[in-house]
Amino acid sequence: MEEVQPLEASRKFWHTAELVAMTFASLDANTLSNCARVNKFISEHALDALYRNDANLWDVLKILGPLRPKRWDNNERLVFTEPLRPNCWARFRHYSSRIRSIIGDTTPNALSQESMLDLITTIPTGESLLPSLSEIYWQNIDETISPLILFILHENVKAMVISVNAGNIVSDYFLENMARKAPAIESFHFWLAGDEPEPDNAINGMIHAVSSLAYLRSLDVHPLLATPDLLRALCSKQYLGSFWGSDFGPEEMDKDALQVIDFDPGIHPDFPRLWDVAICSSLVMEPSAQKMLHAPSLISLHIEVVARDHISEFIPYISSACTQLRHFSMMLIRRHDDDDDANNANNEVNLTMTMLNPLLAMKLIEILVIDVPFPPLMDDHELSQFATAFPQLRHFELCARAQGAPLWKTPTLAALIPFATHCANLNSIGIFMDASIPPPSLPLDGTMFSSTFEVMHVSCSKITDHCWVVDFLMSILPSHAWLNLSRYSPQLRHVGGAKMADIFPVVVDDGLDEDSFEYQKEWEKASKMLDSLKWTRDAMSEQRAEIQRLRTELNAFIE
Repeated sequence: MEEVQPLEASRKFWHTAELVAMTFASLDANTLSNCARVNKFISEHALDALYRNDANLWDVLKILGPLRPKRWDNNERLVFTEPLRPNCWARFRHYSSRIRSIIGDTTPNALSQESMLDLITTIPTGESLLPSLSEIYWQNIDETISPLILFILHENVKAMVISVNAGNIVSDYFLENMARKAPAIESFHFWLAGDEPEPDNAINGMIHAVSSLAYLRSLDVHPLLATPDLLRALCSKQYLGSFWGSDFGPEEMDKDALQVIDFDPGIHPDFPRLWDVAICSSLVMEPSAQKMLHAPSLISLHIEVVARDHISEFIPYISSACTQLRHFSMMLIRRHDDDDDANNANNEVNLTMTMLNPLLAMKLIEILVIDVPFPPLMDDHELSQFATAFPQLRHFELCARAQGAPLWKTPTLAALIPFATHCANLNSIGIFMDASIPPPSLPLDGTMFSSTFEVMHVSCSKITDHCWVVDFLMSILPSHAWLNLSRYSPQLRHVGGAKMADIFPVVVDDGLDEDSFEYQKEWEKASKMLDSLKWTRDAMSEQRAEIQRLRTELNAFIE
């Protein structure tokens, strides 16, 4: 094969646009700025990399003309300090046509009405401010910035991830005009900012907006906007694949790996392509939601439990309606006011196998997360039914972050053994258990989790002696596995964009009773000890492999 000369290789590189773009995308901003001064050819690629993605709108507008903050009626606003002339727009177009996505935040300043008027009246006829724009990410939209957001919209915008200050914006006006200006939106995330947002205007505005978005594929809305009327408006959206209307939902999933089935809308007119849903439990039994849960392609479902008595109502229904689920999660958050409620003990829900038994019918489950902050009322034998029912299980959590004393019937460390035996694909597990009860001893070549297993989630389960707990874990976990002390499920994320670690701080004693705090400290010791024994665990792994090799040779010799 003829060797490619260095000069020829260099020429081919610079003439392969994809390679050049990938290379420049890996450079930092300072390097790209320097590249932009080399020559026209390299400058074009450098400018593309600098401005294509996540451009800050205020920085972009400064290319058009100098922007300075100016005080107006006790508020600061950004103003153009020089008139916007035709040569300003010619210079601006050299950069603005490259921008594919913008990010922004209304605080601390917004564009003044005077400068907004300058933009509208001086922009060249028939041109868009950002003609190649396809994605918008903006936080805290209010009445001062909404005209600018509407102004930059056009028919090529495909995705919007925004939050609005519902108290300072007429949401229905904004949403209806947004849908009119950008009718080709495929992905829409709309969140209400503030601790107690007022959704009244936004509810009707959202319904009218989604009715106009014919190509909508993904919709995330604040839970207050997820109404039965909205679900009815979404029912006939033939491209809709994902709908989230809760505070939390599944972590990013690989749609291809989960083998989504694409159905013909002519055969299944209601939610024909919907595969991912996250809603509150108050919606589950609504007729419009039942159509959603019967979607033929539905493989991922998250339920945020807003009332504890909902659990026994929706589990049987979901188990019979959602037979193709690969991911199912439910989450009940212990509110701070629960701890101040004199009748709090009567409000606790201790899950039993009788309550959860219908879930065993969903044979295709790969991810099962039941995140309830109260100990479950079931024993090791009952829990083992999950291991035998779901052979494809990859992640399993049952009340892993529950607090309180173990009940008269509570899983123990021995509950791990059936999962190690039957779930060859298991990657993580988290179970509330009584780890003070000694587990059975396992031989060196006994039952172990497979090499795919990585992490065991623990929090406040009862533990009295971390040393023999670690001894048992060394015998059943692969040598690379570790303990994760977490206050939230890594399989879930906040829909509004907040970091889970900020919502549920890791390893803190705030709100913990004295016993739970001590148990958490003991699990910390167990985690550190398990990590410190890495060399020993590796040696044990090698011994197991040697035992298996000798056993294989012996069996072959006997045969």
